[in-house]
Amino acid sequence: MFFVNEDKNKYVSVAFYPARDQQPLVEFGAIRRGGSKSLILTDEKVATLADCLPAIRDSMCVGGDRVIKCESGSFRLHTPRRNGSARLFVGTEYISLSQPDMDYLVRVFHIIQQQLRDYIIALPDVLSYMTSSLTSTSYIESAPNASKNIDYPHLYEELVTFL
Repeated sequence: MFFVNEDKNKYVSVAFYPARDQQPLVEFGAIRRGGSKSLILTDEKVATLADCLPAIRDSMCVGGDRVIKCESGSFRLHTPRRNGSARLFVGTEYISLSQPDMDYLVRVFHIIQQQLRDYIIALPDVLSYMTSSLTSTSYIESAPNASKNIDYPHLYEELVTFL
């Protein structure tokens, strides 16, 4: 998990989602007094976002009125008309991102993309491990050739908790 701002009330994370067939996805979240909000992005939307982030951040930096929009299906990211925050939408839900938030995302987004790629590559190992773990009554070691990018003891604990 990466906190996007100093207040640690906005974050981005890469995870496997049990409710979505363990698909690796990227989540943007905002924690608010009235509750939290999260936006889930697939790898296609993450690629679109990666292409758009620098241009939108640069537009915000110069403080111009140039509006840049980035869209892919239900996903949208665009700059504000008057030096406010950019908005990241999935459907009608959105999270606002300030200039410092965007600066940070541009700097770390390659790490997020790499982690997502690693998770996608590791998905067959994770699914195999899950099948073995769910039929066992005790911790199971991962296969010797399983992806090293996955924390299998932590995954096991989550599986046990999930049931």
